[in-house]
Amino acid sequence: MERAEKVAVASVVTSAAIVAVKLFVALLTGSMAVLGELLDSLGDILTSSVTLVGIRLSRKPPDADHPYGHAKLDSLLGLLSSIFLVEVEAYVIYRSVLTLLGPLSPPNVTEEALWLLGATSVVNVVRSLALWRTGGSEGVRMMQSEAINYGWDAIRTLVIVGVLLVSREFPPVDPLAALAAAALVMPSTLRVAYWSASDLLDRIDPKLLARISSILGSCREIAAVRRVRARKLGKITLVDAVVEVDPSITAERANEIIRRLEERMRREIGPSEVMVVPLAAGRSRESVAKEVTESVAGVREAHTFEFYGERGERLHLHVVLDDDVTLRRADEIAKEVESRLKRALGVEEVLVHMDHSGEGIPLEEMRRRIEELRGVKWASVEVVRSGGCVRLEIKVGADPEIRAREINRLQHDVMAIAAELAPQAKVSVRVVPAC
Repeated sequence: MERAEKVAVASVVTSAAIVAVKLFVALLTGSMAVLGELLDSLGDILTSSVTLVGIRLSRKPPDADHPYGHAKLDSLLGLLSSIFLVEVEAYVIYRSVLTLLGPLSPPNVTEEALWLLGATSVVNVVRSLALWRTGGSEGVRMMQSEAINYGWDAIRTLVIVGVLLVSREFPPVDPLAALAAAALVMPSTLRVAYWSASDLLDRIDPKLLARISSILGSCREIAAVRRVRARKLGKITLVDAVVEVDPSITAERANEIIRRLEERMRREIGPSEVMVVPLAAGRSRESVAKEVTESVAGVREAHTFEFYGERGERLHLHVVLDDDVTLRRADEIAKEVESRLKRALGVEEVLVHMDHSGEGIPLEEMRRRIEELRGVKWASVEVVRSGGCVRLEIKVGADPEIRAREINRLQHDVMAIAAELAPQAKVSVRVVPAC
């Protein structure tokens, strides 16, 4: 049995004992105020029983008919309990008014009756504290409803002890005290009814929604928060959000962002289940950067865009120029690219890496120099353009009997020649047996 159930069972047993005590005192004294306490305690037995049943039913796991679980039952029973308490309090007010309008006689007050009422007050104080703490930690709204009621019971009982003493000399004090006690406790009961109804109607604190939106908006990869919804299921907050993210990020990165946001929400708003749906926020920064860069006169192609820095505020990219472009002209192009990208993307710094087109690579000279290497029978060199990069695919035919150490030396020699004649190109070398 869980802690919440144990406290609820103890509360039911305590309520039964208190009813027996107050029934005895009501019969002994004939007091209207004590009668009101008796009726209220009878209501306590009902609400405690409802709380116990509600705890067990609301903790049932989700099923086919209730995919979100049964936690709403807690709020429903809390509302029903509050309505019943309001009716009991209204009845006490009604009877008190009738008593005041009729002939008045003082109650029969004894020392025994006073001590018994005082004992029930102490018991209710202890019970109220236990219920409030357990209801808050376990997220059981019905327990908090009970705790408020029993707290008022304890205060009201002590007041009634004083009322009984005074009413021996002034009989109207007894029904007036019952009237005042019921009127004072009714606002608290109505407040719990409002809380329970709010949970049933999925009302959520606007401050909580604002906090959730703030957490989502603080993530730099999220371009905009399109929608945020939340609802309470007992002590758990269900969060449903739709956000716009940079479309250039990978699915793996998007999953990492969502996981990090879920962990942060659980830390800051308490137990929660979070579902964040990412949508592409228009064009990616890479596609915008490529379009802007290639619109600059003299740029043949742009590739390899890298955004970095804490906020992605810096950009490094490669720009392909004609082979015969001078340094002066290349610098002018780079400055124009940097200026346009800063305006278009709002980045703080742009670093441009200049690549040549590869059309001026001396392929014949490269092939001839490779064939002059020791052990090489023939060589072929092919230029392949991929994503703005120039790649040289070099295949070398060598003596089939050379050892692995010589193969490795030959590959390094070939790559050294390629780096000298085409320093901007990427190189792949394959050594095969010469026929």
